Amino acid sequence: MKKEYMIYIAVAVIVIIAVAAYLLLTLSGCPLCGKPVSSSYIQSLQGISNNYTLADQVGTGTILVGGFPNVPKSINATPFIVNGKPEVLYVGGEFCPYCAITRWGLIIALMRFGTFSNLTYMESSATDVYSDTPTFTFVNSSYHSNLINFNGYEIYNRMEQNQTTNISDAYLGIYAMEGQGVPFIDFANTSVQSGSVISPGLLHGYNYNQVLSNMNNQSSPVSQEIIASANLFTAYICKSNMTLNSSAVACKQSYVKKFVGS
Repeated sequence: MKKEYMIYIAVAVIVIIAVAAYLLLTLSGCPLCGKPVSSSYIQSLQGISNNYTLADQVGTGTILVGGFPNVPKSINATPFIVNGKPEVLYVGGEFCPYCAITRWGLIIALMRFGTFSNLTYMESSATDVYSDTPTFTFVNSSYHSNLINFNGYEIYNRMEQNQTTNISDAYLGIYAMEGQGVPFIDFANTSVQSGSVISPGLLHGYNYNQVLSNMNNQSSPVSQEIIASANLFTAYICKSNMTLNSSAVACKQSYVKKFVGS
């Protein structure tokens, strides 16, 4: 009997923790946080990703206009190849509004080379600038591609605490050497992106369906920046590997040359 009671207690503790975590997210004003992205929404994102007419119409959009745009910088390092495929590494935090806006373009870019499973909804912190920016999280997600490898890590959760997601020493070493806060993207150790390309203020007050609708309109500010950032990330993924650049359909689009040349 004593052993059975211990099992019941353990199960009860697990249930309490799960309920508490759900309530914490809900009461913090984010009822969708942690819930799976619907299959229809994933299909819509995939459709936008594969719409090369839209991508070419947007091209570089407005992200290169004025000042000194924050775009990937080349680094002198040994190319990061895993199982014969270039590795794309993302390090971010769920609380971070600049990570929130970055994930939109990165996900659209990565969908041009493969598919995601188990993406979940997320919003940036309710207490940071551009609060509650709609986005997604890579926690517990997976990515499959025959062309590239992708690993996405959220090292902080929405409450700005350390995340339990494990990050290997190899990836942590790259981030420690080249990263300057979050978000951080490494394109196969050929170039890195530190910080956001665009402002999360772009999506302030938008819901997920409004973001989707605006991305499909090439003249909207949302499309001009998110699709353009996806084009930028796609171009640097292509640039990271000669074999990929010469074979992948996504790398043969005109917008790639607009960012990185021939």
